[in-house]
Amino acid sequence: MRNIIFAVAVACVAAGCATKQVERTSVRFLHWSVSHFSDGTYSVASIPESEGEKMAAKYVKFLDSVDADIVGITEYNENFTTNGSMKASTALFKGYEKSVGPAKGDVCNAIFYKSAKASKIEEKDVFFERHFEDTYYRAVKLNISGVPVWFVQTHLDSNTYLAGHRKDRAEQMKKLIEDFRDMPHVVIAGDFRVGVRIPGKPCFPAPEEYKVFEDAGFELVNLFGTGTYPVESPLQPLDNILLKGVGVSEVRFIEADRLSDHLAISCKLSIYDGE
Repeated sequence: MRNIIFAVAVACVAAGCATKQVERTSVRFLHWSVSHFSDGTYSVASIPESEGEKMAAKYVKFLDSVDADIVGITEYNENFTTNGSMKASTALFKGYEKSVGPAKGDVCNAIFYKSAKASKIEEKDVFFERHFEDTYYRAVKLNISGVPVWFVQTHLDSNTYLAGHRKDRAEQMKKLIEDFRDMPHVVIAGDFRVGVRIPGKPCFPAPEEYKVFEDAGFELVNLFGTGTYPVESPLQPLDNILLKGVGVSEVRFIEADRLSDHLAISCKLSIYDGE
């Protein structure tokens, strides 16, 4: 009998039982940089009132097809139509609770979640000390089946070619790592703007910039540097989802009928009990 018990124990360790991680539940997550809701050409970030209902139906159709429990939006705009007659939170995200950060130029981060799957514990906005654009992250701690999980939506700086701003993005990445280093369950999503930008020339992709997150213990959903921008020829891996203490599967990169100039990223997240 002792031999049988020992064999079972060895098998348990080999299967990962020693990690003491038990899946409590799973949620579908969607990250999408929507470019303030384009008119379908992904070049003009405005929708006239006359086109509002038709365009809203297209966005809702896509969101319904993903059926995400939690949605992180970068380059959000509460005014879905140019004149503000339609609001994005009510026209597109019916059935979701919202956590929306301030609009600062092209930067606005938002997180939507279904109350049947999650409830809000706290939320905050943190602006990056070193920046060229008004970049920040929006963070909301959600209770998911009794497990507190931080969901963070961000948009980093792109102007690293400018004198005095070459290290902006690197410093912003370090800030994200430092602020969530001691949090056991974290999901950080956004447009990380990785790449070398030179005025008048194409942006050169630089997926190696994500390595700093891997070194800090985060798992990359966009592990292979898959291009997410521009949608017609996605070469630049601007978008990613970074995980700690959360499992991932069923990753998809979705064109979304060119309703944005970025591909969306959908995945299933496993929420584990314990530290």
